[in-house]
Amino acid sequence: MFADALLFAATRLISPRSRGAAIRDAIGLRARAGRCRTAWTEHEARTRAAIERAIDGVPVRRTAVVLGSGLLRDVPIERLSNMFNKVVLVDIVHLPTVRLKLFFRRYPNVTFMTRDISGYDRLVEQSRIKLATGQRDLGVRLDPLGFLRKIDDVDLVISANVLSQIAVGAEIRLRTKVGQARVMPEDAVAQLVAGHLDGLAQLPCKTVIVTDVSYVRRRRDGGIVETRDLLHGVKPPLPSDAWDWPVAPFGEEAADEERIHRVIAAEDVAVDL
Repeated sequence: MFADALLFAATRLISPRSRGAAIRDAIGLRARAGRCRTAWTEHEARTRAAIERAIDGVPVRRTAVVLGSGLLRDVPIERLSNMFNKVVLVDIVHLPTVRLKLFFRRYPNVTFMTRDISGYDRLVEQSRIKLATGQRDLGVRLDPLGFLRKIDDVDLVISANVLSQIAVGAEIRLRTKVGQARVMPEDAVAQLVAGHLDGLAQLPCKTVIVTDVSYVRRRRDGGIVETRDLLHGVKPPLPSDAWDWPVAPFGEEAADEERIHRVIAAEDVAVDL
């Protein structure tokens, strides 16, 4: 607990714009990844393999951007650094442990960008304008990934196990006192999921996404306790690979229950408009 508190304080110091809840989530993910190291091995390996296949399909390798870089356990950072002139890691929180790891391994062409890529605040702003003006359509896209157009020479964008977290984070924020649930549309979470996929589809470069799309919670006897669509009805891209990820094996959340997520990988993201 003391180590986590110290890590929180250090992260807060170097990430003044990050929400405390996001920092706690990142630290919690780090702890769970350690506890579930064995159960997560295949998922992390297949995520890295999907990204490496996408790298192989990029003829010109100037800049690569990783959305949701997180702990970098599922990102082939060494190969990205070796094969691209520049690598930009984008996340709402970058833990000091991750920064130090890259510093000591000497990746001079890897940079960090701290940013909320969910589009949540922009959707709040648009929703308020609609309520104030009575307009149902403002004639503008949500465009949460528009900032990528300001990065020079992007040849590959990777969405690394972040899409479902955008949805989960939005649900949590909507339940808080300052979550603006009063002004947000009923399908706000679905709009944010669709906005991320649409943003990837609009990019003029190679794209690859790895994301969990659903989960099932079941007992040891095989009985189903709960199932859930993590994309809130939004149709995911056509996958090139798919697998199961035991996010919470038996004993992690409950002694006699496990939570298994379905994961897909897809290149050259396109959406049905």
